[in-house]
Amino acid sequence: MGKIVATNVNLAGLDAAASARGLSLVSFDAADWRGLAALFVDWRMQIGPARELVDTIRGRGWRGPIVLRAMGGSAMVALAIDAGADDAVDGRAGPEEIAARLAAAVRAPTNRIGVGDLVIDRIQRSAQRAGRPIDLLPREYALLVHLAERADQVVSRGALLDAVWGLRIDPGTNVVQVHVSRLRAKLDRGQPHPMLLSERGKGYRLAPG
Repeated sequence: MGKIVATNVNLAGLDAAASARGLSLVSFDAADWRGLAALFVDWRMQIGPARELVDTIRGRGWRGPIVLRAMGGSAMVALAIDAGADDAVDGRAGPEEIAARLAAAVRAPTNRIGVGDLVIDRIQRSAQRAGRPIDLLPREYALLVHLAERADQVVSRGALLDAVWGLRIDPGTNVVQVHVSRLRAKLDRGQPHPMLLSERGKGYRLAPG
């Protein structure tokens, strides 16, 4: 199975066009959002403003790409994008164009990283957990981003020294442990479960929950 896109759009030929681009379509209502690459959602002005739809989806914790099918021509496509959708297609678009846009949305690097209830905004260089902003120093932010990009994977101390500090040779200091400890205090303070875990003898892991 390729990358998974949840959708409520029923269009002849879309499954095949998506499959040809390495995508698998599943029902929007039945999908487990934790394993998805993107959402493709039908939007019509009759159901409410596009901003309301996008905000509702984001409010459910989704931080990945949202592509809207905007019924009503190019003006509606523009409204959908202005409302915060990552992309939008005209309601008259055929399955090949839609599948190509979905594949592009999946390929594009997202400005947000979501891991459980943690959200990192690359543009603002900010992070929040369960809606609470986390005040991070630049090195702490870089450390968090590196771990978040590898969520649920153990990252060794050496790999962190290389990626975050640019050190290919271990200086023999506890700089990683100190920064991880500070980051953990900020990230997990007041939360019901810890996210930043130490794997003894292996490294560190950011757990979704």
